[in-house]
Amino acid sequence: MYLYRLGSALLLIGLMLLIIFWVIFRAGTADATSLFAAAGLVVLGLLLQQRGRRKMGRESAARFATMRRLLGRAPSDQDGER
Repeated sequence: MYLYRLGSALLLIGLMLLIIFWVIFRAGTADATSLFAAAGLVVLGLLLQQRGRRKMGRESAARFATMRRLLGRAPSDQDGER
């Protein structure tokens, strides 16, 4: 869960930095370091989001296991309802 949130934050910051770089580039005073930093944050954010999403999937599947057992539903029944 925390990896997904951290990834989302880094992705958002990276996208904002890319927009700032684009504005500075249009003004003619761009620096390649800011472009690489922004692109790196975007890539790192996407990677952390993917790792967090995989872990969230496992946690959410196990979250209501007791309730599913009580109601007599199999975990595969829940996947198609969303």
